[in-house]
Amino acid sequence: MISYERFCFLTTILTLAFFTSCDLGLNTDDKFTEIEKLPPITTTGENTFGCLVNGKAFVVRNSSKQVSIYQQGQLQFGSSIDDGTLDESIYMILGDPLITNSIYDFKESDSNAEYQYRNIDVVCYYAFEDTYEGSIQFSNIDRDNFIISGIFEFSSITEGCDTIKITDGRFDMQYIP
Repeated sequence: MISYERFCFLTTILTLAFFTSCDLGLNTDDKFTEIEKLPPITTTGENTFGCLVNGKAFVVRNSSKQVSIYQQGQLQFGSSIDDGTLDESIYMILGDPLITNSIYDFKESDSNAEYQYRNIDVVCYYAFEDTYEGSIQFSNIDRDNFIISGIFEFSSITEGCDTIKITDGRFDMQYIP
């Protein structure tokens, strides 16, 4: 007969062996490509925001890290990620008129985009004027339910930091009127 202490010891060892040797699928992001990690393109106010930053997924899953305000003929919106060691943010500003399916060029219209990156060692601020190409297109502007949805991309450069290419951007957000 096996003693209770020996039973507990063997159970603990077998449990540890099981969990350290098996892929439990807990880190599901490793199974997807960077673009597959992005939220789907929707138009119903799902409060999603995502894009690729130099090919790496930037996905905001917490709506408290999103902002979208439309006041005095200007829409300001964006998102940020802050995990304690890394802080990234993307913000855009567009002026009226805002029209569904129109393409707004960040260099030729009353629209701007910026990106910020900060970790323990590096701070890179790509101001609105550092954006040298890019556009945004709204697939939905619902002024009754206060929803904006669309796609975006832009590139920016600033001294002392890598060139940033934001691609495959998508957003579906409720805004504050």
